[in-house]
Amino acid sequence: MKNKLVLWGLVFAWCGMIYYFTESPIFTGANTASWISEIAQKLRLGHVDHINDGFLSWNYIVRKLAHLSVFGLLAVLVWRALYPWRFAMVGAWVFVVVCADLDEWHQSFQPGRTPLLSDVVIDACGAGIALFVVWIYLRRIGSSV
Repeated sequence: MKNKLVLWGLVFAWCGMIYYFTESPIFTGANTASWISEIAQKLRLGHVDHINDGFLSWNYIVRKLAHLSVFGLLAVLVWRALYPWRFAMVGAWVFVVVCADLDEWHQSFQPGRTPLLSDVVIDACGAGIALFVVWIYLRRIGSSV
């Protein structure tokens, strides 16, 4: 029982971090574009085109990869907290989608932030990919899923 409390504590700590990222003006698109530009200059990549030019810009790619990884890790944490429940993977994916919806709704109240349905889809894909990797791993080691 103590182990389950620790696992759920990690889940809600990670959810709190996601909430902080959404709440903080530090993580707006304009700020991340600025950081990417500074990193490119420090790496002496010269002028990097398309840092903040919309779809497939460096800023877009970095931000969406962050969505994939942050919500993918959340899915793994939730799955681990639910395991060995038979429907742990489905439950973890649903949990993440609900959290992604709530995150975008929360974002709608933050200045400089835009809630996007596409972010919820990306978050759901990140969760699905992470859970698929866990499933493959469990099958390789012969554990029952």
